[in-house]
Amino acid sequence: MAKKDAHDAALKRGLERLREAGVDATKVSAGAIDALARHLGENSEIDLAVAFLLGRLADPAGVAALLKIEKTAASKELKREARRALFKLEQKGLTVRPTEEAAPEKRPVFGGGSDIEGYLSLVDGAGDRLVWLVRPHAGGGLQLLQAMVSDRTGLLRADGAVIKRKELRAQAEEIKKERGLAMAAVPWEYADGIVYEAYEKAKAAGQKTGQFSSMRAAFNPMKPKAVPHPIYSRLNRNEAQSEDWRSRRLLDEPEFRFWILDEDWMQPYLDRVAEAQESRLVLNEAQKEERIAAILRAAAREIFAGESGAIFVRRMEDMALCLLESNRKEPALIAFAVALQLAEGQIGILDISFLTGLLQKSSAFYFTQAKRKAEEEPSLIVKP
Repeated sequence: MAKKDAHDAALKRGLERLREAGVDATKVSAGAIDALARHLGENSEIDLAVAFLLGRLADPAGVAALLKIEKTAASKELKREARRALFKLEQKGLTVRPTEEAAPEKRPVFGGGSDIEGYLSLVDGAGDRLVWLVRPHAGGGLQLLQAMVSDRTGLLRADGAVIKRKELRAQAEEIKKERGLAMAAVPWEYADGIVYEAYEKAKAAGQKTGQFSSMRAAFNPMKPKAVPHPIYSRLNRNEAQSEDWRSRRLLDEPEFRFWILDEDWMQPYLDRVAEAQESRLVLNEAQKEERIAAILRAAAREIFAGESGAIFVRRMEDMALCLLESNRKEPALIAFAVALQLAEGQIGILDISFLTGLLQKSSAFYFTQAKRKAEEEPSLIVKP
Protein backbone atom coordinates (compact mmCIF):
# COMPACT_ATOMS: atom_id res chain seq x y z
CA MET A 1 0.00 0.00 0.00
CA ALA A 2 2.82 2.40 0.87
CA LYS A 3 4.34 1.98 -2.59
CA LYS A 4 0.97 2.59 -4.30
CA ASP A 5 0.32 5.65 -2.14
CA ALA A 6 3.76 7.04 -3.04
CA HIS A 7 3.06 6.41 -6.74
CA ASP A 8 -0.35 8.13 -6.54
CA ALA A 9 1.15 11.11 -4.72
CA ALA A 10 3.95 11.45 -7.31
CA LEU A 11 1.41 11.22 -10.13
CA LYS A 12 -0.77 13.93 -8.59
CA ARG A 13 2.24 16.22 -8.22
CA GLY A 14 3.20 15.57 -11.83
CA LEU A 15 -0.32 16.37 -13.03
CA GLU A 16 -0.26 19.57 -10.98
CA ARG A 17 3.07 20.64 -12.51
CA LEU A 18 1.71 20.00 -15.99
CA ARG A 19 -1.30 22.18 -15.16
CA GLU A 20 1.07 24.93 -13.99
CA ALA A 21 2.85 24.58 -17.35
CA GLY A 22 -0.44 25.13 -19.18
CA VAL A 23 -1.49 21.51 -19.82
CA ASP A 24 -5.14 20.94 -18.86
CA ALA A 25 -5.14 17.32 -17.67
CA THR A 26 -8.94 17.16 -17.85
CA LYS A 27 -9.15 18.06 -21.55
CA VAL A 28 -6.21 16.35 -23.23
CA SER A 29 -6.73 15.46 -26.89
CA ALA A 30 -4.80 13.78 -29.66
CA GLY A 31 -3.48 17.18 -30.71
CA ALA A 32 -1.68 17.51 -27.36
CA ILE A 33 0.51 14.41 -27.80
CA ASP A 34 3.53 16.33 -29.13
CA ALA A 35 3.16 18.95 -26.39
CA LEU A 36 3.03 16.25 -23.72
CA ALA A 37 6.08 14.51 -25.15
CA ARG A 38 8.07 17.75 -24.93
CA HIS A 39 7.69 17.68 -21.14
CA LEU A 40 9.36 14.28 -20.86
CA GLY A 41 12.66 14.41 -18.99
CA GLU A 42 11.84 17.50 -16.91
CA ASN A 43 11.50 15.37 -13.77
CA SER A 44 10.29 11.89 -12.74
CA GLU A 45 6.87 13.08 -11.52
CA ILE A 46 6.07 14.89 -14.78
CA ASP A 47 7.24 11.81 -16.71
CA LEU A 48 4.69 9.67 -14.80
CA ALA A 49 1.95 12.20 -15.49
CA VAL A 50 2.77 12.32 -19.21
CA ALA A 51 2.60 8.50 -19.49
CA PHE A 52 -0.67 8.46 -17.52
CA LEU A 53 -2.28 11.08 -19.78
CA LEU A 54 -1.06 9.38 -22.96
CA GLY A 55 -2.91 6.27 -21.74
CA ARG A 56 -6.15 8.24 -21.85
CA LEU A 57 -5.79 9.15 -25.54
CA ALA A 58 -7.22 6.56 -27.90
CA ASP A 59 -4.86 7.50 -30.72
CA PRO A 60 -2.10 5.53 -32.53
CA ALA A 61 0.30 8.46 -32.01
CA GLY A 62 -0.18 8.08 -28.27
CA VAL A 63 0.60 4.36 -28.55
CA ALA A 64 3.81 5.16 -30.44
CA ALA A 65 4.86 7.69 -27.79
CA LEU A 66 4.22 5.19 -24.99
CA LEU A 67 6.13 2.42 -26.76
CA LYS A 68 9.08 4.78 -27.03
CA ILE A 69 8.85 5.63 -23.32
CA GLU A 70 8.64 1.94 -22.42
CA LYS A 71 11.73 1.19 -24.52
CA THR A 72 13.94 4.10 -23.43
CA ALA A 73 12.90 4.85 -19.83
CA ALA A 74 15.64 4.32 -17.27
CA SER A 75 13.16 4.33 -14.37
CA LYS A 76 11.35 1.07 -13.63
CA GLU A 77 8.40 3.05 -12.25
CA LEU A 78 8.08 4.97 -15.52
CA LYS A 79 8.31 1.75 -17.55
CA ARG A 80 5.51 0.28 -15.44
CA GLU A 81 3.37 3.38 -15.92
CA ALA A 82 3.92 3.21 -19.69
CA ARG A 83 2.95 -0.46 -19.70
CA ARG A 84 -0.18 0.26 -17.67
CA ALA A 85 -1.11 2.99 -20.14
CA LEU A 86 -0.51 0.68 -23.11
CA PHE A 87 -2.68 -1.98 -21.50
CA LYS A 88 -5.50 0.56 -21.10
CA LEU A 89 -5.23 1.53 -24.77
CA GLU A 90 -5.23 -2.11 -25.80
CA GLN A 91 -8.42 -2.62 -23.77
CA LYS A 92 -9.94 0.27 -25.72
CA GLY A 93 -9.35 -1.61 -28.96
CA LEU A 94 -6.10 -0.04 -30.17
CA THR A 95 -3.36 -2.24 -31.60
CA VAL A 96 -0.46 -1.88 -29.21
CA ARG A 97 1.76 -4.56 -30.67
CA PRO A 98 1.31 -6.32 -34.03
CA THR A 99 -1.07 -9.27 -33.87
CA GLU A 100 -2.51 -11.67 -36.38
CA GLU A 101 -5.45 -10.32 -38.37
CA ALA A 102 -8.69 -10.90 -36.49
CA ALA A 103 -11.03 -13.52 -37.87
CA PRO A 104 -14.23 -12.19 -39.42
CA GLU A 105 -17.35 -12.25 -37.27
CA LYS A 106 -19.39 -15.44 -37.74
CA ARG A 107 -23.14 -16.01 -37.67
CA PRO A 108 -24.61 -17.94 -34.72
CA VAL A 109 -25.12 -21.69 -35.17
CA PHE A 110 -28.60 -21.23 -33.68
CA GLY A 111 -29.39 -20.15 -37.23
CA GLY A 112 -27.70 -23.17 -38.78
CA GLY A 113 -24.17 -21.88 -39.34
CA SER A 114 -21.10 -24.09 -39.65
CA ASP A 115 -18.63 -22.64 -37.13
CA ILE A 116 -18.01 -22.42 -33.40
CA GLU A 117 -20.05 -19.89 -31.45
CA GLY A 118 -19.77 -18.49 -27.94
CA TYR A 119 -22.47 -17.29 -25.55
CA LEU A 120 -22.31 -15.58 -22.18
CA SER A 121 -24.86 -15.04 -19.41
CA LEU A 122 -25.23 -12.10 -17.05
CA VAL A 123 -22.75 -11.87 -14.19
CA ASP A 124 -24.47 -12.50 -10.87
CA GLY A 125 -23.67 -10.78 -7.58
CA ALA A 126 -21.00 -13.38 -6.71
CA GLY A 127 -19.18 -12.95 -10.02
CA ASP A 128 -20.47 -16.18 -11.60
CA ARG A 129 -21.27 -16.56 -15.31
CA LEU A 130 -22.61 -19.31 -17.53
CA VAL A 131 -20.56 -19.77 -20.71
CA TRP A 132 -21.47 -21.83 -23.76
CA LEU A 133 -19.32 -23.07 -26.60
CA VAL A 134 -21.42 -24.53 -29.44
CA ARG A 135 -20.57 -26.12 -32.77
CA PRO A 136 -22.36 -28.40 -35.28
CA HIS A 137 -21.97 -32.10 -34.52
CA ALA A 138 -21.01 -34.42 -37.34
CA GLY A 139 -23.92 -36.75 -36.61
CA GLY A 140 -26.46 -33.94 -36.44
CA GLY A 141 -27.46 -31.47 -33.79
CA LEU A 142 -24.99 -29.37 -31.80
CA GLN A 143 -21.99 -30.15 -29.64
CA LEU A 144 -22.34 -28.09 -26.44
CA LEU A 145 -19.77 -27.28 -23.76
CA GLN A 146 -21.52 -25.60 -20.84
CA ALA A 147 -19.41 -24.13 -18.02
CA MET A 148 -20.30 -22.20 -14.88
CA VAL A 149 -17.30 -20.07 -13.94
CA SER A 150 -16.44 -17.82 -11.02
CA ASP A 151 -14.12 -14.89 -11.59
CA ARG A 152 -12.65 -15.49 -8.12
CA THR A 153 -12.43 -19.28 -7.71
CA GLY A 154 -12.43 -20.48 -11.32
CA LEU A 155 -14.33 -23.37 -12.91
CA LEU A 156 -17.33 -24.37 -10.77
CA ARG A 157 -18.71 -27.07 -13.06
CA ALA A 158 -18.74 -28.08 -16.71
CA ASP A 159 -20.51 -30.61 -18.84
CA GLY A 160 -20.68 -31.52 -22.51
CA ALA A 161 -23.50 -32.94 -24.59
CA VAL A 162 -24.88 -33.32 -28.08
CA ILE A 163 -28.13 -31.41 -28.20
CA LYS A 164 -30.74 -30.44 -30.78
CA ARG A 165 -31.02 -26.79 -31.82
CA LYS A 166 -34.60 -26.76 -30.59
CA GLU A 167 -33.51 -27.93 -27.14
CA LEU A 168 -30.73 -25.35 -26.94
CA ARG A 169 -33.15 -22.56 -27.86
CA ALA A 170 -35.48 -23.81 -25.11
CA GLN A 171 -32.60 -23.70 -22.61
CA ALA A 172 -31.77 -20.17 -23.70
CA GLU A 173 -35.40 -19.12 -23.20
CA GLU A 174 -35.43 -20.67 -19.72
CA ILE A 175 -32.29 -18.76 -18.77
CA LYS A 176 -33.91 -15.57 -20.07
CA LYS A 177 -36.94 -16.17 -17.83
CA GLU A 178 -34.76 -16.89 -14.77
CA ARG A 179 -32.17 -14.14 -15.20
CA GLY A 180 -34.11 -11.54 -17.15
CA LEU A 181 -31.70 -11.48 -20.10
CA ALA A 182 -30.87 -13.99 -22.80
CA MET A 183 -27.42 -15.46 -23.36
CA ALA A 184 -25.32 -12.85 -25.18
CA ALA A 185 -23.54 -13.88 -28.37
CA VAL A 186 -19.77 -13.30 -28.09
CA PRO A 187 -16.79 -14.27 -30.28
CA TRP A 188 -16.11 -17.91 -29.46
CA GLU A 189 -12.44 -17.12 -28.82
CA TYR A 190 -13.47 -14.79 -26.00
CA ALA A 191 -15.81 -17.40 -24.46
CA ASP A 192 -13.08 -20.04 -24.79
CA GLY A 193 -10.63 -17.72 -23.03
CA ILE A 194 -13.02 -17.30 -20.09
CA VAL A 195 -13.53 -21.02 -19.54
CA TYR A 196 -9.84 -21.85 -20.01
CA GLU A 197 -8.79 -19.16 -17.52
CA ALA A 198 -11.35 -20.51 -15.03
CA TYR A 199 -10.03 -24.05 -15.56
CA GLU A 200 -6.44 -22.93 -14.91
CA LYS A 201 -7.48 -21.07 -11.76
CA ALA A 202 -9.39 -24.07 -10.40
CA LYS A 203 -6.55 -26.45 -11.23
CA ALA A 204 -3.99 -24.21 -9.51
CA ALA A 205 -6.20 -24.23 -6.39
CA GLY A 206 -6.28 -28.04 -6.39
CA GLN A 207 -9.95 -28.28 -7.34
CA LYS A 208 -11.29 -31.19 -9.38
CA THR A 209 -12.04 -30.27 -12.99
CA GLY A 210 -13.48 -33.58 -14.22
CA GLN A 211 -13.31 -34.18 -17.97
CA PHE A 212 -13.10 -30.51 -18.85
CA SER A 213 -9.93 -30.81 -20.96
CA SER A 214 -11.35 -33.53 -23.20
CA MET A 215 -14.68 -31.71 -23.55
CA ARG A 216 -12.93 -28.47 -24.51
CA ALA A 217 -10.66 -30.28 -26.99
CA ALA A 218 -13.71 -30.77 -29.23
CA PHE A 219 -13.62 -27.00 -29.75
CA ASN A 220 -10.00 -26.01 -29.26
CA PRO A 221 -7.20 -28.33 -28.10
CA MET A 222 -4.70 -25.44 -27.90
CA LYS A 223 -4.12 -22.77 -25.27
CA PRO A 224 -6.35 -19.83 -26.28
CA LYS A 225 -4.92 -16.58 -27.58
CA ALA A 226 -5.70 -13.37 -25.72
CA VAL A 227 -8.39 -11.33 -27.49
CA PRO A 228 -9.79 -7.87 -26.65
CA HIS A 229 -13.14 -7.76 -24.91
CA PRO A 230 -15.83 -7.53 -27.62
CA ILE A 231 -17.53 -4.54 -25.96
CA TYR A 232 -14.71 -2.26 -27.17
CA SER A 233 -15.74 -2.83 -30.77
CA ARG A 234 -19.46 -2.49 -30.01
CA LEU A 235 -19.67 0.75 -28.01
CA ASN A 236 -18.05 4.15 -28.45
CA ARG A 237 -15.89 4.92 -25.43
CA ASN A 238 -16.30 8.70 -25.85
CA GLU A 239 -20.08 8.31 -25.78
CA ALA A 240 -19.80 6.06 -22.71
CA GLN A 241 -17.66 8.56 -20.80
CA SER A 242 -20.44 11.13 -21.08
CA GLU A 243 -22.62 8.74 -19.08
CA ASP A 244 -20.27 8.08 -16.15
CA TRP A 245 -21.82 10.72 -13.87
CA ARG A 246 -25.05 8.71 -13.87
CA SER A 247 -23.46 5.40 -12.93
CA ARG A 248 -25.27 5.10 -9.56
CA ARG A 249 -28.46 4.52 -11.58
CA LEU A 250 -27.21 1.03 -12.38
CA LEU A 251 -28.05 -0.05 -8.84
CA ASP A 252 -31.73 0.48 -9.73
CA GLU A 253 -31.50 -1.87 -12.72
CA PRO A 254 -32.92 -5.37 -12.02
CA GLU A 255 -29.71 -7.06 -13.18
CA PHE A 256 -27.76 -5.34 -10.37
CA ARG A 257 -30.43 -5.78 -7.70
CA PHE A 258 -28.62 -8.62 -5.93
CA TRP A 259 -25.08 -7.38 -6.35
CA ILE A 260 -23.29 -7.39 -2.98
CA LEU A 261 -19.52 -7.27 -2.52
CA ASP A 262 -17.99 -10.43 -1.09
CA GLU A 263 -17.75 -10.45 2.70
CA ASP A 264 -13.99 -11.07 2.81
CA TRP A 265 -13.47 -7.91 0.73
CA MET A 266 -15.76 -5.88 2.98
CA GLN A 267 -14.92 -7.21 6.46
CA PRO A 268 -11.91 -4.95 7.29
CA TYR A 269 -13.99 -1.87 6.48
CA LEU A 270 -17.10 -3.17 8.24
CA ASP A 271 -15.06 -3.40 11.44
CA ARG A 272 -13.87 0.18 11.01
CA VAL A 273 -17.38 1.46 10.26
CA ALA A 274 -18.69 -0.33 13.38
CA GLU A 275 -15.94 1.31 15.45
CA ALA A 276 -16.87 4.73 14.04
CA GLN A 277 -20.55 4.17 14.84
CA GLU A 278 -19.81 3.04 18.40
CA SER A 279 -17.04 5.53 19.09
CA ARG A 280 -17.03 7.00 22.59
CA LEU A 281 -15.79 10.29 21.19
CA VAL A 282 -18.40 13.01 21.17
CA LEU A 283 -19.28 13.26 17.49
CA ASN A 284 -22.34 14.80 15.93
CA GLU A 285 -24.13 12.97 13.14
CA ALA A 286 -22.43 15.00 10.39
CA GLN A 287 -18.96 14.16 11.78
CA LYS A 288 -19.88 10.51 12.12
CA GLU A 289 -21.18 10.35 8.54
CA GLU A 290 -17.99 12.00 7.24
CA ARG A 291 -15.85 9.49 9.12
CA ILE A 292 -17.81 6.60 7.64
CA ALA A 293 -17.63 8.18 4.16
CA ALA A 294 -13.83 8.41 4.54
CA ILE A 295 -13.67 4.72 5.44
CA LEU A 296 -15.70 3.81 2.34
CA ARG A 297 -13.48 6.02 0.15
CA ALA A 298 -10.48 4.06 1.44
CA ALA A 299 -12.35 0.84 0.72
CA ALA A 300 -12.95 1.96 -2.88
CA ARG A 301 -9.24 2.72 -3.37
CA GLU A 302 -8.22 -0.71 -2.10
CA ILE A 303 -11.00 -3.07 -3.20
CA PHE A 304 -11.26 -1.72 -6.75
CA ALA A 305 -7.54 -1.87 -7.46
CA GLY A 306 -5.05 -4.60 -8.27
CA GLU A 307 -6.42 -8.12 -8.77
CA SER A 308 -9.92 -7.36 -7.45
CA GLY A 309 -10.01 -4.21 -9.59
CA ALA A 310 -9.24 -6.27 -12.70
CA ILE A 311 -12.05 -8.65 -11.74
CA PHE A 312 -14.49 -5.75 -11.60
CA VAL A 313 -13.34 -4.35 -14.93
CA ARG A 314 -14.33 -7.62 -16.58
CA ARG A 315 -17.59 -7.85 -14.64
CA MET A 316 -18.65 -4.44 -15.88
CA GLU A 317 -17.45 -5.15 -19.44
CA ASP A 318 -19.48 -8.37 -19.51
CA MET A 319 -22.54 -6.67 -18.04
CA ALA A 320 -22.29 -3.91 -20.64
CA LEU A 321 -22.20 -6.52 -23.41
CA CYS A 322 -25.18 -8.48 -22.05
CA LEU A 323 -27.23 -5.30 -21.63
CA LEU A 324 -26.34 -4.21 -25.16
CA GLU A 325 -27.35 -7.61 -26.57
CA SER A 326 -30.77 -7.09 -24.95
CA ASN A 327 -31.17 -3.77 -26.83
CA ARG A 328 -30.69 -1.67 -23.69
CA LYS A 329 -28.01 0.69 -24.86
CA GLU A 330 -28.33 3.33 -22.13
CA PRO A 331 -27.52 1.06 -19.14
CA ALA A 332 -24.94 -0.71 -21.32
CA LEU A 333 -23.15 2.61 -21.89
CA ILE A 334 -23.22 3.38 -18.17
CA ALA A 335 -21.80 -0.05 -17.27
CA PHE A 336 -19.14 0.44 -19.95
CA ALA A 337 -18.31 3.86 -18.48
CA VAL A 338 -17.69 2.25 -15.07
CA ALA A 339 -15.43 -0.37 -16.70
CA LEU A 340 -13.44 2.38 -18.43
CA GLN A 341 -13.02 4.34 -15.19
CA LEU A 342 -11.93 1.22 -13.31
CA ALA A 343 -9.42 0.43 -16.06
CA GLU A 344 -7.87 3.86 -15.52
CA GLY A 345 -6.68 2.48 -12.18
CA GLN A 346 -6.90 5.79 -10.31
CA ILE A 347 -9.83 5.16 -7.98
CA GLY A 348 -8.28 7.45 -5.38
CA ILE A 349 -8.68 10.37 -7.79
CA LEU A 350 -12.03 9.43 -9.33
CA ASP A 351 -15.41 9.37 -7.61
CA ILE A 352 -17.39 6.58 -9.25
CA SER A 353 -20.90 6.83 -7.86
CA PHE A 354 -21.82 3.23 -8.77
CA LEU A 355 -18.94 1.89 -6.68
CA THR A 356 -19.75 4.21 -3.79
CA GLY A 357 -23.38 3.08 -3.88
CA LEU A 358 -22.35 -0.59 -4.08
CA LEU A 359 -20.11 -0.18 -1.02
CA GLN A 360 -22.92 1.51 0.93
CA LYS A 361 -25.40 -1.16 -0.13
CA SER A 362 -23.00 -3.96 0.83
CA SER A 363 -22.26 -2.39 4.22
CA ALA A 364 -25.96 -2.07 4.99
CA PHE A 365 -26.55 -5.69 3.96
CA TYR A 366 -23.85 -7.14 6.22
CA PHE A 367 -24.81 -4.97 9.20
CA THR A 368 -28.45 -6.02 8.81
CA GLN A 369 -27.38 -9.64 8.50
CA ALA A 370 -25.25 -9.41 11.65
CA LYS A 371 -28.06 -7.73 13.60
CA ARG A 372 -30.56 -10.40 12.54
CA LYS A 373 -28.13 -13.16 13.54
CA ALA A 374 -27.58 -11.57 16.96
CA GLU A 375 -31.33 -11.33 17.54
CA GLU A 376 -31.84 -15.00 16.61
CA GLU A 377 -29.08 -16.33 18.90
CA PRO A 378 -30.45 -17.63 22.23
CA SER A 379 -29.53 -15.57 25.28
CA LEU A 380 -27.03 -17.17 27.69
CA ILE A 381 -28.33 -15.13 30.62
CA VAL A 382 -30.47 -17.21 32.98
CA LYS A 383 -33.29 -15.18 34.45
CA PRO A 384 -34.19 -15.96 38.10
